[in-house]
Amino acid sequence: MKTLIFIFAIIFSLCISTLSFSQDKNLQYNINTNSNIKVQTIIFKDIESGINSNDVKKISKYFSPQPYISLLNGVNGYYSSNQAYYILEDFFDSYRVLSFNTDETKTDESVSYAKGEYYFEKKGKRQVAHLYVTLNKSGSKWQITQISIN
Repeated sequence: MKTLIFIFAIIFSLCISTLSFSQDKNLQYNINTNSNIKVQTIIFKDIESGINSNDVKKISKYFSPQPYISLLNGVNGYYSSNQAYYILEDFFDSYRVLSFNTDETKTDESVSYAKGEYYFEKKGKRQVAHLYVTLNKSGSKWQITQISIN
């Protein structure tokens, strides 16, 4: 009886872990099947979702060790991924996103980019900026090497 309960507990925990990591598994599946365009599309959609929800965590998981950041507030340069996280978090707090949609992407075997219109509010005034994201392939992973919002 104890063995049966133990086996049931293992099966239940495996089912729960499979459900909770389905997005990561989808990304991993696409990476492993060499369908580069699908991987980049998933990453760009994840970045777009992170920007629209002011959730830097969704973006930062793709940072290269030293992404280049160039922003409207005058911040520009190469930063550690940890610094880039806090720089973007501060930027999104000050330049509150109203909407962002990727309107163009270009994919290649080792470098891809996306651009779109970043509609934001600053001090009660609605404005628009251009947002560019560059991904570079490092081994089997795609990483953000540049984010520009001007």
